[in-house]
Amino acid sequence: MQDEKTAKILKFVFVGIAIAELSSHAFGWTFLNEFTKPLLMPVLLVYLRKGMKVPVNLSFILAVFALVFSWFGDVALMYVYKDDIYFLIGLGGFAVAQALYFFSFKHAKDQEGDDNFSPFQHVLNVLPFAVFAIGLLWTLWPTLGDLKLPVTVYASLISMMALGAVYRNGRTNTESFNQVVFGAILFILSDSLIAINKFYAPMENASIWIMGTYILAQWNIINGLQKHYNGKY
Repeated sequence: MQDEKTAKILKFVFVGIAIAELSSHAFGWTFLNEFTKPLLMPVLLVYLRKGMKVPVNLSFILAVFALVFSWFGDVALMYVYKDDIYFLIGLGGFAVAQALYFFSFKHAKDQEGDDNFSPFQHVLNVLPFAVFAIGLLWTLWPTLGDLKLPVTVYASLISMMALGAVYRNGRTNTESFNQVVFGAILFILSDSLIAINKFYAPMENASIWIMGTYILAQWNIINGLQKHYNGKY
């Protein structure tokens, strides 16, 4: 009961930090950004744990490490203005996070349920993400320079993560499925905005859009997973 109350408090704490983070970008409050951005993932991690009504499982552990590596990515990208190496470090952190989320989703499925997709359904599942990844890489390719390989690997990993969310269909409750898929799509959108802003054309208020979609992505993924864990009992 105490954990439920703590989770509710942490929900408001996370929302407050998220608003402060977006405000720091809107008004150019760098000092605030240095405080709020590194707090987002740790608060979300504790919220995930406190909101669980079931014992720790493998999917949860993988999601925890996905949040940890997301935190590394967040912090590294704060220092891109100092050296481009921080972009690669951030990309690496998020690449690991995407792989961890994929396996977390794989284990966040009920034993019962239909896991037999028809060949046509496989095509329908894969095609949108394949078209997106190829289209984005095609657009950015001339400006990627030495980052062609790491960006291609990352685009493949985040598409795989989203597919992992889609393939939970019929193997979890509807709320969990919808929220995790929505979060995965928002994650792709956020990272696409980063790539477009950095390699293709600088965007007005880019940091607000990037962080806004990113925060919503992580929030929906974590809440969706939590609904699966709690919904099983």
